[in-house]
Amino acid sequence: MKPKLLVITGPTASGKTGAAIRLAQAVGGEIVGCDSMQIYRGMDIGTGKVTTAETCGIAHHMIDVVSPDCAYSVGQYKADAARCIADIVSRGRVPILVGGTGLYINALLSDMNFGEAGKTPAIREQLLEEVERYGAAEMYRRLVEVDPQSAARIHPNDIKRVTRALEIYMTTGAPKSRVATVQAESPYDYLLFVLQYADRDALYARIERRVDEMFAAGLVEEVRRLSAYRACQSMQAIGYKELIGYLDGLCGLEEAKETIKRNSRRYAKRQITFFKSMPHEKQYIDPKVQSLADHAQEIRQFLDR
Repeated sequence: MKPKLLVITGPTASGKTGAAIRLAQAVGGEIVGCDSMQIYRGMDIGTGKVTTAETCGIAHHMIDVVSPDCAYSVGQYKADAARCIADIVSRGRVPILVGGTGLYINALLSDMNFGEAGKTPAIREQLLEEVERYGAAEMYRRLVEVDPQSAARIHPNDIKRVTRALEIYMTTGAPKSRVATVQAESPYDYLLFVLQYADRDALYARIERRVDEMFAAGLVEEVRRLSAYRACQSMQAIGYKELIGYLDGLCGLEEAKETIKRNSRRYAKRQITFFKSMPHEKQYIDPKVQSLADHAQEIRQFLDR
């Protein structure tokens, strides 16, 4: 039998952490983080990392995995998280995958055949934006790093094929050269919930309030402590890159705060688009009118079957 896995995702500030902790308390679960920035040690306030008090004694995994100067790929996450899930199941507990990084969810739940199935519009849009920001040479360098076999067959200026190969890697955590002919069903028996506000303004209000709370909790000081890592990929996270600009005198503090709010809203919009494109069976929950508790019977039946 496949191991059972509960999955809770949704855009930033949608209430995933609180919902997951309440669910874990109800079903005897442990939480496996699914956030590409919460894996970095020391990046706590800006990533919305759960505090010890907020865990309510529920074990959390895949948080504080590496230093901010370390490279960490989707493939590494897939392997590490899979080990955590196997350990939780072996102890008779229920693994609950929680976070807003859709790439990580895709990597864990499926290995796809990348003829047509691997096309992910949200990721492609992100990559094209990065082409404009960093240039073709940087994108090709990334491909060489994660998939040298594919890179050897692609001209560095063939940006269409370069971004396609990167899209496959980012979606699955495996290089195109290895997964293009592989198709596997999910290794998990999973139940996937997406927290999504029908009222987009309500979500944006939560995002803005959360940013204000981060500043009150000491976000500026946290970024200042981490400023030595300014050249690292980890510091491209929203909340960090904007405040690095402030610390370098490129903008004022209020301007940086408003930019963080704007970028967070845009990120939430991209997340929502990505979740819609995910090929997995999913159920949407509007936190304003419903909660996971309303699905308690369904969850129990899923775990008991």
